[in-house]
Amino acid sequence: MPISYDFFASNENHYQDKAPVRKCARAWQMVHEDRAKKAVLLVHGFSGYPGELIRPGKDLYEAGFDTYAPRMPGHGTSGNDFLASKAEDWTGSIYDAYGLLSLSYESVYLVGHSMGGAIATIIADAFDAERLALLAPALLIPSIPVGKLRLFRYFIKRQKIAWESDPEYHFYYEGDEDDDAFLGSEYWSYIFPPAVWELERVRRQAVACLDNLKADTLAISGGLDKTVPQSASRLASEKPKGKNRHLHIPAASHLMPYDKDLPAQNKVMESVVDWFVNY
Repeated sequence: MPISYDFFASNENHYQDKAPVRKCARAWQMVHEDRAKKAVLLVHGFSGYPGELIRPGKDLYEAGFDTYAPRMPGHGTSGNDFLASKAEDWTGSIYDAYGLLSLSYESVYLVGHSMGGAIATIIADAFDAERLALLAPALLIPSIPVGKLRLFRYFIKRQKIAWESDPEYHFYYEGDEDDDAFLGSEYWSYIFPPAVWELERVRRQAVACLDNLKADTLAISGGLDKTVPQSASRLASEKPKGKNRHLHIPAASHLMPYDKDLPAQNKVMESVVDWFVNY
Protein backbone atom coordinates (compact mmCIF):
# COMPACT_ATOMS: atom_id res chain seq x y z
CA MET A 1 0.00 0.00 0.00
CA PRO A 2 1.69 3.28 -1.16
CA ILE A 3 1.07 5.20 2.03
CA SER A 4 3.28 7.89 3.52
CA TYR A 5 3.03 10.04 6.61
CA ASP A 6 4.73 13.28 5.55
CA PHE A 7 1.35 14.95 5.06
CA PHE A 8 1.59 18.74 5.19
CA ALA A 9 0.82 20.32 8.54
CA SER A 10 -2.73 21.68 8.44
CA ASN A 11 -2.86 22.01 12.24
CA GLU A 12 -0.17 24.66 12.66
CA ASN A 13 -2.68 27.50 13.07
CA HIS A 14 -4.86 25.59 15.52
CA TYR A 15 -4.67 23.89 18.91
CA GLN A 16 -1.30 22.21 19.42
CA ASP A 17 -1.58 18.80 21.05
CA LYS A 18 0.46 18.19 24.17
CA ALA A 19 0.49 14.37 24.06
CA PRO A 20 2.23 12.32 21.36
CA VAL A 21 0.22 11.22 18.34
CA ARG A 22 -0.46 7.50 18.33
CA LYS A 23 0.96 5.64 15.35
CA CYS A 24 -2.49 4.67 14.01
CA ALA A 25 -3.60 8.31 14.23
CA ARG A 26 -0.91 9.85 12.02
CA ALA A 27 -2.10 11.95 9.12
CA TRP A 28 -1.45 10.04 5.91
CA GLN A 29 -1.42 10.39 2.15
CA MET A 30 -1.45 8.08 -0.87
CA VAL A 31 -0.03 9.93 -3.87
CA HIS A 32 0.72 8.52 -7.32
CA GLU A 33 4.23 8.84 -8.73
CA ASP A 34 2.71 10.92 -11.50
CA ARG A 35 0.45 13.18 -9.46
CA ALA A 36 -3.24 12.63 -10.23
CA LYS A 37 -5.38 15.49 -11.49
CA LYS A 38 -7.95 14.92 -8.75
CA ALA A 39 -7.55 14.39 -5.03
CA VAL A 40 -9.87 13.25 -2.26
CA LEU A 41 -9.69 14.68 1.25
CA LEU A 42 -10.97 12.20 3.85
CA VAL A 43 -12.24 13.51 7.19
CA HIS A 44 -12.42 11.31 10.28
CA GLY A 45 -15.06 11.53 12.97
CA PHE A 46 -15.53 12.69 16.56
CA SER A 47 -12.88 11.06 18.79
CA GLY A 48 -11.68 9.18 15.70
CA TYR A 49 -8.40 9.30 13.79
CA PRO A 50 -7.04 9.10 10.20
CA GLY A 51 -6.20 5.39 10.41
CA GLU A 52 -9.93 4.62 10.40
CA LEU A 53 -10.10 5.88 6.80
CA ILE A 54 -7.36 3.76 5.25
CA ARG A 55 -9.87 1.52 3.44
CA PRO A 56 -11.70 4.27 1.51
CA GLY A 57 -8.39 6.01 0.89
CA LYS A 58 -6.86 2.87 -0.59
CA ASP A 59 -9.88 2.11 -2.78
CA LEU A 60 -9.99 5.67 -4.11
CA TYR A 61 -6.23 5.65 -4.72
CA GLU A 62 -6.61 2.49 -6.78
CA ALA A 63 -9.37 4.25 -8.75
CA GLY A 64 -6.89 6.95 -9.77
CA PHE A 65 -7.20 9.62 -7.08
CA ASP A 66 -4.52 10.92 -4.76
CA THR A 67 -5.92 10.64 -1.24
CA TYR A 68 -5.20 12.54 1.96
CA ALA A 69 -6.39 12.14 5.55
CA PRO A 70 -5.41 14.90 7.99
CA ARG A 71 -5.68 14.50 11.75
CA MET A 72 -7.83 17.01 13.56
CA PRO A 73 -6.39 18.62 16.71
CA GLY A 74 -7.28 16.84 19.93
CA HIS A 75 -7.70 13.49 18.21
CA GLY A 76 -5.47 10.43 18.46
CA THR A 77 -3.45 11.78 21.39
CA SER A 78 -5.17 12.10 24.78
CA GLY A 79 -8.45 12.91 26.44
CA ASN A 80 -6.94 16.13 27.79
CA ASP A 81 -6.08 17.27 24.27
CA PHE A 82 -9.59 16.36 23.18
CA LEU A 83 -11.08 18.61 25.86
CA ALA A 84 -8.70 21.46 25.03
CA SER A 85 -9.51 21.50 21.30
CA LYS A 86 -12.63 23.20 19.93
CA ALA A 87 -14.93 23.11 16.93
CA GLU A 88 -12.92 25.90 15.30
CA ASP A 89 -9.75 23.79 15.55
CA TRP A 90 -11.41 20.76 14.00
CA THR A 91 -13.12 22.57 11.16
CA GLY A 92 -10.25 25.00 10.67
CA SER A 93 -7.65 22.28 10.21
CA ILE A 94 -9.73 20.65 7.46
CA TYR A 95 -10.39 24.04 5.86
CA ASP A 96 -6.63 24.66 5.73
CA ALA A 97 -5.95 21.19 4.33
CA TYR A 98 -8.51 21.64 1.56
CA GLY A 99 -7.12 25.06 0.71
CA LEU A 100 -3.61 23.68 0.34
CA LEU A 101 -4.74 20.74 -1.79
CA SER A 102 -6.78 23.00 -4.05
CA LEU A 103 -3.55 24.72 -5.10
CA SER A 104 -2.16 21.45 -6.51
CA TYR A 105 -5.17 19.67 -8.04
CA GLU A 106 -7.81 20.42 -10.66
CA SER A 107 -10.50 19.13 -8.30
CA VAL A 108 -10.61 18.07 -4.67
CA TYR A 109 -13.49 15.86 -3.55
CA LEU A 110 -14.42 15.12 0.06
CA VAL A 111 -15.32 12.01 2.04
CA GLY A 112 -16.50 12.50 5.61
CA HIS A 113 -17.41 9.95 8.27
CA SER A 114 -19.79 10.87 11.12
CA MET A 115 -18.68 14.28 12.46
CA GLY A 116 -16.25 14.26 9.56
CA GLY A 117 -19.30 14.22 7.31
CA ALA A 118 -20.61 17.37 8.96
CA ILE A 119 -17.22 19.04 8.62
CA ALA A 120 -16.89 17.90 5.00
CA THR A 121 -20.28 19.50 4.35
CA ILE A 122 -19.04 22.81 5.76
CA ILE A 123 -15.82 22.69 3.73
CA ALA A 124 -17.57 21.65 0.51
CA ASP A 125 -19.86 24.64 0.88
CA ALA A 126 -16.99 27.03 1.63
CA PHE A 127 -14.96 25.98 -1.42
CA ASP A 128 -17.80 25.01 -3.79
CA ALA A 129 -16.43 21.46 -4.03
CA GLU A 130 -17.85 19.44 -6.90
CA ARG A 131 -18.49 16.12 -5.15
CA LEU A 132 -19.03 14.90 -1.65
CA ALA A 133 -19.55 11.50 -0.03
CA LEU A 134 -21.00 11.37 3.48
CA LEU A 135 -20.80 8.18 5.55
CA ALA A 136 -23.28 8.24 8.45
CA PRO A 137 -23.07 12.05 8.51
CA ALA A 138 -23.60 13.63 11.92
CA LEU A 139 -26.19 16.12 10.69
CA LEU A 140 -28.78 14.83 13.16
CA ILE A 141 -27.80 13.27 16.50
CA PRO A 142 -30.92 12.66 18.61
CA SER A 143 -28.92 11.33 21.57
CA ILE A 144 -27.30 14.71 22.29
CA PRO A 145 -29.16 16.29 25.26
CA VAL A 146 -28.66 19.86 24.09
CA GLY A 147 -30.54 21.52 26.94
CA LYS A 148 -28.61 19.68 29.65
CA LEU A 149 -25.29 20.16 27.86
CA ARG A 150 -25.65 23.93 27.99
CA LEU A 151 -25.24 23.67 31.77
CA PHE A 152 -23.39 20.40 32.42
CA ARG A 153 -20.45 21.18 30.14
CA TYR A 154 -19.23 23.77 32.64
CA PHE A 155 -19.23 21.37 35.58
CA ILE A 156 -18.69 17.86 34.19
CA LYS A 157 -15.62 17.46 32.00
CA ARG A 158 -15.76 13.70 31.60
CA GLN A 159 -17.99 10.85 32.72
CA LYS A 160 -16.82 7.24 32.83
CA ILE A 161 -18.61 4.68 30.63
CA ALA A 162 -17.99 1.04 29.78
CA TRP A 163 -15.83 0.26 26.76
CA GLU A 164 -14.16 -2.90 25.47
CA SER A 165 -12.02 -3.48 22.41
CA ASP A 166 -13.81 -5.51 19.74
CA PRO A 167 -11.57 -7.69 17.52
CA GLU A 168 -14.32 -8.15 14.94
CA TYR A 169 -13.74 -4.70 13.43
CA HIS A 170 -11.66 -4.62 10.24
CA PHE A 171 -8.81 -2.15 10.80
CA TYR A 172 -6.35 -1.40 7.99
CA TYR A 173 -3.92 1.04 9.58
CA GLU A 174 -0.22 0.59 10.32
CA GLY A 175 -0.06 1.08 14.06
CA ASP A 176 1.20 -0.22 17.36
CA GLU A 177 -0.37 -3.28 18.91
CA ASP A 178 -1.82 -1.32 21.81
CA ASP A 179 -3.18 1.65 19.83
CA ASP A 180 -6.82 0.59 20.08
CA ALA A 181 -6.57 -0.15 23.80
CA PHE A 182 -4.76 3.12 24.50
CA LEU A 183 -7.19 5.30 22.57
CA GLY A 184 -10.08 3.39 24.13
CA SER A 185 -8.78 4.25 27.59
CA GLU A 186 -8.34 7.92 26.65
CA TYR A 187 -11.41 8.59 24.51
CA TRP A 188 -14.06 5.89 24.25
CA SER A 189 -14.17 5.06 27.97
CA TYR A 190 -15.68 8.48 28.69
CA ILE A 191 -18.36 10.91 27.65
CA PHE A 192 -16.89 14.41 27.40
CA PRO A 193 -19.76 16.95 27.74
CA PRO A 194 -17.63 19.95 26.62
CA ALA A 195 -16.46 18.05 23.53
CA VAL A 196 -19.99 16.87 22.74
CA TRP A 197 -21.07 20.52 22.87
CA GLU A 198 -18.38 21.32 20.27
CA LEU A 199 -19.76 18.48 18.15
CA GLU A 200 -23.22 20.03 18.39
CA ARG A 201 -21.78 23.34 17.21
CA VAL A 202 -20.26 21.61 14.18
CA ARG A 203 -23.53 19.83 13.46
CA ARG A 204 -25.54 23.05 13.52
CA GLN A 205 -23.11 24.82 11.20
CA ALA A 206 -23.24 21.92 8.73
CA VAL A 207 -27.04 21.86 8.65
CA ALA A 208 -27.04 25.61 8.03
CA CYS A 209 -24.87 25.03 4.94
CA LEU A 210 -27.19 22.54 3.24
CA ASP A 211 -29.49 24.96 1.43
CA ASN A 212 -26.52 26.58 -0.31
CA LEU A 213 -24.42 23.43 -0.84
CA LYS A 214 -23.83 22.87 -4.56
CA ALA A 215 -21.76 19.68 -4.37
CA ASP A 216 -23.18 16.51 -5.87
CA THR A 217 -23.66 14.53 -2.69
CA LEU A 218 -23.88 10.84 -1.86
CA ALA A 219 -25.13 10.20 1.68
CA ILE A 220 -24.95 6.64 3.05
CA SER A 221 -26.87 5.43 6.09
CA GLY A 222 -26.63 2.13 7.91
CA GLY A 223 -29.51 0.06 9.20
CA LEU A 224 -27.51 -0.93 12.30
CA ASP A 225 -26.34 2.61 13.07
CA LYS A 226 -27.31 3.45 16.67
CA THR A 227 -25.72 6.91 16.59
CA VAL A 228 -26.88 8.73 13.45
CA PRO A 229 -30.39 8.09 12.07
CA GLN A 230 -31.24 7.45 8.44
CA SER A 231 -32.97 10.84 8.40
CA ALA A 232 -29.57 12.56 8.58
CA SER A 233 -28.60 11.13 5.20
CA ARG A 234 -31.99 12.02 3.79
CA LEU A 235 -31.48 15.58 5.00
CA ALA A 236 -28.31 15.78 2.91
CA SER A 237 -29.72 14.05 -0.16
CA GLU A 238 -32.83 16.23 -0.20
CA LYS A 239 -30.92 19.52 -0.30
CA PRO A 240 -32.10 21.79 -3.14
CA LYS A 241 -28.85 22.12 -5.11
CA GLY A 242 -26.67 19.57 -6.88
CA LYS A 243 -27.23 15.99 -7.95
CA ASN A 244 -27.81 14.01 -4.77
CA ARG A 245 -28.37 10.41 -3.74
CA HIS A 246 -29.21 8.60 -0.52
CA LEU A 247 -28.05 4.99 -0.19
CA HIS A 248 -29.29 2.93 2.77
CA ILE A 249 -27.40 -0.27 3.58
CA PRO A 250 -29.38 -2.34 6.12
CA ALA A 251 -26.39 -4.37 7.33
CA ALA A 252 -24.05 -1.40 7.83
CA SER A 253 -23.28 0.04 11.26
CA HIS A 254 -22.11 3.52 12.17
CA LEU A 255 -18.47 2.48 11.70
CA MET A 256 -18.73 1.95 7.94
CA PRO A 257 -15.06 2.41 6.94
CA TYR A 258 -14.07 -0.62 9.04
CA ASP A 259 -17.45 -2.29 9.56
CA LYS A 260 -17.68 -5.74 11.12
CA ASP A 261 -19.91 -6.79 8.22
CA LEU A 262 -17.41 -7.01 5.37
CA PRO A 263 -20.02 -7.20 2.56
CA ALA A 264 -21.65 -4.04 3.95
CA GLN A 265 -18.27 -2.36 4.22
CA ASN A 266 -17.48 -3.36 0.63
CA LYS A 267 -20.80 -1.96 -0.57
CA VAL A 268 -20.07 1.38 1.08
CA MET A 269 -16.60 1.59 -0.47
CA GLU A 270 -17.77 0.54 -3.93
CA SER A 271 -20.53 3.14 -3.81
CA VAL A 272 -18.16 5.95 -2.85
CA VAL A 273 -15.73 5.09 -5.64
CA ASP A 274 -18.57 4.79 -8.13
CA TRP A 275 -19.95 8.18 -7.08
CA PHE A 276 -16.64 9.90 -7.71
CA VAL A 277 -15.75 8.04 -10.91
CA ASN A 278 -19.00 7.50 -12.80
CA TYR A 279 -21.49 10.20 -11.83
